[in-house]
Amino acid sequence: MIKRSVRFRAPYPAADRADQLRYHLGARIRVLRDARGLTQEKFADRIEVTPKYVSQLECGQRSPSWETLTAIAHDGFTIKLATLMFGIDEDIGLEVQDLSDLLAGRPEEARRDMLRAMELMLRAGAGSK
Repeated sequence: MIKRSVRFRAPYPAADRADQLRYHLGARIRVLRDARGLTQEKFADRIEVTPKYVSQLECGQRSPSWETLTAIAHDGFTIKLATLMFGIDEDIGLEVQDLSDLLAGRPEEARRDMLRAMELMLRAGAGSK
C-alpha cells in the first residue's frame, strides 16, 4: 500500500485570489469612471498614467502600486481610498445628520413613532428580498 501525503489547500490559490482582487478593483474603477462620465483618456490624465494602463487596470491585467491607488482615489475620483477599495459610502453621514436635524425639533413621542415606523419599513423591505 502506497501512502500519499495530504497537503492542505487554501480555498483559493494565491494566484487565483490575486486575479480575483485585480478583477474586482478593475471593475470598481470602471464603474466609478463611467458614473462620472470620464473617458479612459481623461481619467488617465487625472492620475498621470497612460490610457492603456487604465484599460489594463480595468481588465484586471495589472496591479496598481500604492501610489497609483492613492492617485486613483484622490486625484481620479476625489474620494477616500477606503471608498475605492471597499465601497464605503461617505455620503451616508450627511444623510444621517439631516435626519437627526429633522427629528431634533419634534416631541419625544413623535421621534419614537418615527423610529418605530422606520424599523417596520426596514423589516418589511428585508422580508421582500
